[in-house]
Amino acid sequence: MSAEVKIHPTALVEAGAELGAGVEIGPFCRVGAGVRVGDRTRLLSHAILEGDTTLGVDNLVYPFSVLGGPPQDLSYKGEPTRVVIGDRNTFRESSTVSRGTAKDRALTTIGSDNYLMTGAHVAHDCIVGNRNTLVNQSALAGHVEIGNFVVVGGLTAVIQRCRVGDHVFIGATSVVRRDVPPFLSVKDFSEVAGPNLVGLKRAGYTEEEVRMAREFFKILYLGHQTTEKAIDEIEKLYGTSPFARRFIDFVKGTKIGIQR
Repeated sequence: MSAEVKIHPTALVEAGAELGAGVEIGPFCRVGAGVRVGDRTRLLSHAILEGDTTLGVDNLVYPFSVLGGPPQDLSYKGEPTRVVIGDRNTFRESSTVSRGTAKDRALTTIGSDNYLMTGAHVAHDCIVGNRNTLVNQSALAGHVEIGNFVVVGGLTAVIQRCRVGDHVFIGATSVVRRDVPPFLSVKDFSEVAGPNLVGLKRAGYTEEEVRMAREFFKILYLGHQTTEKAIDEIEKLYGTSPFARRFIDFVKGTKIGIQR
């Protein structure tokens, strides 16, 4: 692709915006003065980038998306806060990403290779990792942390300050109210349904690791014991495994409790 920056005559790019090589700004887009856009990123049309917002390379932004808008938080009084987005993300129509708030990190971050479908929302101070899919009309409330390879189903809400571990699958129209450990699946109103076997197999985990994920679920969710005792048992059985440590350390690190 040519390194030439292409800006449609109807687009508004404010003075101070930084555009990398090969960036394309489509019809009726607006790019604010504090925005930095990485090489080969494309805004198709009617997209808005504002505030102190940084996008990496090769991102694709569809019409009516708003990246870097002010947080939807009544405590926000215009303080300088940011959005930082990595590379090769796709933001489908009407997806939104809000800046952080001064009362938290003052920063919302999204990694690389994520796919936000139509109407997906990432609120203030969220941390979103890599290779996640937020399906149509899903919403992350403020201060949410999403790991890697997570699927958030359509019309699903993740409540404030929840953490979602790697390779979690959240079914459509679900509600997540507490932390969800890695490798599990969730449905309906915060019901942990079992291990995410399909996702783990697709990601190339070994048969032994998939078997361990089954055991984690059985011990923690079907064993009729406290979280602390269940994690102690998992640690005794599998604590030397790096795969198991990801599960154990996530649960031990919870501040609001895990979804049981």
